[in-house]
Amino acid sequence: MPSQYVASQDGTRIWADAAGTPGKPPVIFIHGLLCSSLNWSKQFTDKQLLDNLYMIKYETRGHGPSDQPESEKSYVSARHAEDFQAVCTAFNVNKPIVVSWSLGGLVVPDILSRFGTSPLPLAGHVMFNAVPWHSTIPEIAKPYTLTILPSLSSPHTVDFQNALKEFISGFVAPDNLGLISFEDRCTWMGCATNMNIAARTFSLSRTQDEAALLYVSKKLPILCIQATEDIMMELEKHEEFMKKNFGDNLDYRRLPGAGHAPFYELPEVVNPMILQFVQRVYKNNL
Repeated sequence: MPSQYVASQDGTRIWADAAGTPGKPPVIFIHGLLCSSLNWSKQFTDKQLLDNLYMIKYETRGHGPSDQPESEKSYVSARHAEDFQAVCTAFNVNKPIVVSWSLGGLVVPDILSRFGTSPLPLAGHVMFNAVPWHSTIPEIAKPYTLTILPSLSSPHTVDFQNALKEFISGFVAPDNLGLISFEDRCTWMGCATNMNIAARTFSLSRTQDEAALLYVSKKLPILCIQATEDIMMELEKHEEFMKKNFGDNLDYRRLPGAGHAPFYELPEVVNPMILQFVQRVYKNNL
């Protein structure tokens, strides 16, 4: 199915695309703040994933070619959940597994609080250095992240550009900066600079009700892949938080040698992890 615009409940157009094998387990990939579905290029060109999964990616509202509404109410939690549901409907998938990166992890509690927990609207969640829910950001983010975030929504071009350069360099471990090609760096910066100030600001500032996620915290299978060289997130605090709240259904893995975007740095390691998790979850659900 070719890429398409999907109309969300409030009329916002959400860009989405699919690859892989229809009829195979559906997996929806959700990018992070100021980023793009283009970040998943090393997953959407992986033969094993393409042969065994039906993969869908979309641009969250305010990002990429999706619409960029300018009102704060357009970015509340429920709107993000409705975008996800609209994508599921358009691509005719039910109860997918979500693969999220960084702030993309917030969409899962958005979904559960908007659409309920019985039956579960998701089959599982793969988290790449992902935020569990919004109010945990001050607790698990490193000072580097908390310092740089305000400038990423600055209306002043120089402040924003300088912060964005640092932000993108922080995607990978310091020793892996050479892995970011010039083309990818330009792509990632271009996606962010294309966003209006409202999208940059309100995508981050929304509040959430985490009660629904906590209610299913012992039921929802989660694979958490946390890279040890991430300069944006406190690994120890993140691991402690996840294990305290998500119990036996949590598979928490530390990944040495990678930074904030391990799916980009070490796709040969993490892509098999995604596939194995998906196959295990769907086998258990049969």
